[in-house]
Amino acid sequence: MRLPLFLSALICAIAAVPAWADEGEIPPEIYGNYAPAGDCAKQPRVTVSKGGVFLDTAAGKSGPLPVSVCYSCAGGARYEGIQRWVYVKYGKDKWGGDNMPVILMFNAEEKKGSVLVEHDNTLKTPIGAAMGQVVQARSLRICRAGAGAGAAPVAPAPAAKMPPAAGKPVTPPLTAAPASPAQGLAGALGALLRPATLPANSFYDWRQLETAPFVTWAALPPQMLDKPMSNGEFFRRAGIATVKGQQIKVLAGGARTMVMNLYFRNDGPAVGEAALLSALREKGHAVVPVRCAKLRTMPAPKWYRLSGPGRQPALLWFAPARGQQQPWEGMSLQLDGKLPPMTPQEAAVYTDRCQ
Repeated sequence: MRLPLFLSALICAIAAVPAWADEGEIPPEIYGNYAPAGDCAKQPRVTVSKGGVFLDTAAGKSGPLPVSVCYSCAGGARYEGIQRWVYVKYGKDKWGGDNMPVILMFNAEEKKGSVLVEHDNTLKTPIGAAMGQVVQARSLRICRAGAGAGAAPVAPAPAAKMPPAAGKPVTPPLTAAPASPAQGLAGALGALLRPATLPANSFYDWRQLETAPFVTWAALPPQMLDKPMSNGEFFRRAGIATVKGQQIKVLAGGARTMVMNLYFRNDGPAVGEAALLSALREKGHAVVPVRCAKLRTMPAPKWYRLSGPGRQPALLWFAPARGQQQPWEGMSLQLDGKLPPMTPQEAAVYTDRCQ
C-alpha cells in the first residue's frame, strides 16, 4: 500500500549521504602509530602517515594499503564528530563495487587516539595474515611514546563494559507501574531525550536506550542493515514498550555507535494525542506545536518541540489513527530536534504557525 504523503515525507526527510575523502587521502588528525594498549613494543602495529596506512605484525609487514576514508560514516551527512573510518580495499565485489571487508575506525566512540577494527567476512575475502592479526587484536591505541608526526600522546581509554549475552533481551529498569498507557509512554519518551551534558551535535550510544522505563530491547550489538532505513540509518535495535498491560512496538535507528531516531507504532487501543501531551507536561516537559495542518479539524500528523529538565530538545511527531485507512497510532522522536523543510505539496497542507 502506498504511504500517505505526510508519512512518506517524514520518513524520507533526513536521508543522509556519507562524506568521503579524495581517494587515498589520509586526514592528518589520525597520523600516528597504534598498538595494543598503546604500547608500540607490542604487535600488531598500525602506522598512519602522509604516505598511507602500514601494518607491522608477527606475520610480516604490508602497506601502503589501498583505502578509502569516510568522514561521516559514523553518523550520517550531518555528523560533526572526530571519528574517521578507513575502509581497506580488497579488489571488487561480485556487484562490481569496491570490496572493503575491513574498517579501521579511528577515534572510535569519540575517544581520541583509539582504533576499533571491524571485519565483515560475509564474502569470505582472504585478507592476509598481517591484517588477520590486526583484526584479531580488535582494539588499538595511539602509542604513548614514539607516535607518528602530527599525533599527540593520549591517555589510555577506560575499559569498555561488556555487553549482555548475545540473544538475551535487555529488560527495563524497575519503575513504578504507570497510571495509564499515556503516563508510561511519556516516561519512556522523556528518558529517551538526549542528556543536556552531551555536546549539541552529538548523540548517545545504543546502551543509553536501556535507561528508558517500560521498554525491553533486543540484545546488543544493533543490527547492521544491507540497505539503509528510509531516514538513512544503517543500524537498528528493536524494542517493546509495555505500558499498563499494553504493548507498543519501538525501533531505534542510527549509526554504528549512536542512536539518532526512534519510531513507535501502537496497534492496540489508542493512547491518544491529548492524553500523551498532558502526561508529558505533568512530568515537567515542555511540548510546543511547531508544524500542523492548516485545517485544524483534519486528522493529520503534528510535529512538536519536546524538551525537559536536563534534556536537549527533540522533535516529536504524532500521527493519530484514522479508522480503516490507518488503524494504528504512529510516533517518532527525532533526536537532533531539527524540523525538516516542507515540500511544495506539504506546504499546501501544513503550516509552521500552529500557536
